[in-house]
Amino acid sequence: MSFVPIRYDLRFPPTSLAFPLSSLYAGCGYELLFVPLTPERPRQIRLISPDFPWTFDIGPDPGAGEEDVTCLDVLATLHAALQHPLTDTEWGTAGHDRRASLIRARDRRPMIQPALQGSSNSAARTRPTVRFAPSALVPNHMSMQRERLLLRVDWLGSRVAFAGLMKDEVFARSRLFPGGGEPPETWVVKFHRL
Repeated sequence: MSFVPIRYDLRFPPTSLAFPLSSLYAGCGYELLFVPLTPERPRQIRLISPDFPWTFDIGPDPGAGEEDVTCLDVLATLHAALQHPLTDTEWGTAGHDRRASLIRARDRRPMIQPALQGSSNSAARTRPTVRFAPSALVPNHMSMQRERLLLRVDWLGSRVAFAGLMKDEVFARSRLFPGGGEPPETWVVKFHRL
């Protein structure tokens, strides 16, 4: 399997990614990622990471005529899922140091809107599409306007650059939810600092 390095900041949509100047693909955009994730062409995968507590299951986008998970599906799903506001439960499980890190990451994050509504632009599509009213997120909608929300991407601190996927069966087994059944093919997401 060939490896093509990309530069991608998960705080922004996948349409913003760039290939390094040293790459054969320098100057090209996200369109090159409409290719199967692996030669085996998986129909469903699971993403996990030691850097976040969630699991994200990805399948092909039937609306786009896909039958296999693509490289772009991985980035689009990660971006969309990490733009969700942090929940009270997630905040409650974070220790003191993690909470301080979350606040610092939020304060450093560029002013971007959380993915509260799905995009009608197919080039900027993200999955899963999130459709809910902002007032459902915060009891007082006006407080959301004054203070920026904590997003799941803030959990990563300064390690918001996608660094690739790897297989780690031991870690994948350690993350299995008891009684959850057989998981799809599982990949571990790696990140690095910007």
